[in-house]
Parts: sequence; C-alpha cells; structure tokens
Amino acid sequence: MTAPRHVRAMKKYWEERAALNAAWYVDTTVDWDEPDMERFFETGRRIVAEALDEAPPTVTLPAGHRLAVEIGSGLGRVCAALAERFDRVVGIDVADGMVSRARQLVDRPGVSFEVGDGMSLRPVPDASADLVLSFTVFQHVLRPSVIEGYLADAARVLGPGGLLVFQWNSTTGTTRWWLRRSLLDLMERTGLRRQERDTNAPAFLGTTLSVARVRRALERAGLELLDIRGAGTLFTWAWARAPGG
Repeated sequence: MTAPRHVRAMKKYWEERAALNAAWYVDTTVDWDEPDMERFFETGRRIVAEALDEAPPTVTLPAGHRLAVEIGSGLGRVCAALAERFDRVVGIDVADGMVSRARQLVDRPGVSFEVGDGMSLRPVPDASADLVLSFTVFQHVLRPSVIEGYLADAARVLGPGGLLVFQWNSTTGTTRWWLRRSLLDLMERTGLRRQERDTNAPAFLGTTLSVARVRRALERAGLELLDIRGAGTLFTWAWARAPGG
C-alpha cells in the first residue's frame, strides 16, 4: 500500500537530513561541524532517566524488562540507554539513513533497528513490549492524525501493564501553528526568508496537539493516562498504561 503524501514527504525530509548531518538534526544542541558523539549518547541516558526515574509519583514503572520500543530512534542514543535496562530494544525510524547509521553506532546484543512506515510500529508483534518511548519525534510529525495513530499502535504492542511514555508539542492553537508553518514554508520556497539548514520546513516544524485531544486518543486506544507534565509547552510529557498486569 502506498503511504499518504504527507508521510512520503516526512520520509523524504528525514532521509535528506540523515545524509546531510544526522546528529545535528536529531539534537540541534550539538556542534554542526564536529558533534561530540560521546556527549550525544550521554543525553540518551538523560532522556531515559527523565522518562522513567523522574516520572511523576502517579506512574508505576513496568514490572517486566523483556522489550522496550522507541518511536523515532534516530541514531540510537535512547535505544543504547534503554539497553542498560531491558533485555531487548527495538528502534523504529522512518529514515533508512538513520537506521543504517544507528546500526553502525549501536552494535550491541539485544538492540535492533527497523525502518518504519511512518504511521505504525510494524513489525513489532502484538502485546510484546513492556515499554514504548518517544522523545522529540511527535513534535516533527506533519499531521495530528499520525500521532494519534502511533498512540493506538503503541497500545497494540504493549503487553498487560506496559507503559507508554512520550513527549510532544501541546502549545495552544493548532490552526495558528499550521498557518505559521505554511507561511514559513512559502517564504522558504520563494526565497523571501531562506533558512540555511531548512528548519522552517513543515517536516521539521511539525504540528501541535492539545492535551485534550491526546487524552481522547489514549482513551480510544484503551490506555489509562497516568500523568502529564509540561502541558501547553513544546516539551509536554505523558505517561499511560496498558490494562492488566
């Protein structure tokens, strides 16, 4: 089945970024010319600590440590950190270039990387994961419906009592965000306001999704929302649990 045009556009953008400067587009705080990859991978541990060790007191971490899945694994920094806590880790990314480079950088038993379809967690089996995690990925997705689809598929792959932890952009005004994104894209393409590193592209600016809409999406997926941190900001975190366990 052919992917929707907006998913193909997202894949094309991130394939090009992977070829141009993968580390910088994953983490724009690194140096463009000489990224400190040791520091880069250390930030993976920091992200996992924020998601798990510093979770709100309302969150119970999963009892199992069989499998962790990352949505949008990039160069594998978070997967490498998760491998210190889980028996197996699978990273899913839309860009072949990111996956190829991650396989070179994170060559360790129990960690694998797969090219995803940009809409789901296939090929991860049903009810197989104890944790699904995503950081600085949903904020770049072009359509809210794609984020909602990922949340639904996270529910599919989580086993009983499994935990979903994700970060996204919940700043208010989805329509305003879309208009701003469209205007910046037009100015970029016409040369009125060219951005050297193409971070005004729609596939980088992504979309915003209200907390209320995320709540509804989790409810439809059958996941229990445990807590939210940073509501109304670019870096909003949510923790949700699969039933059972």
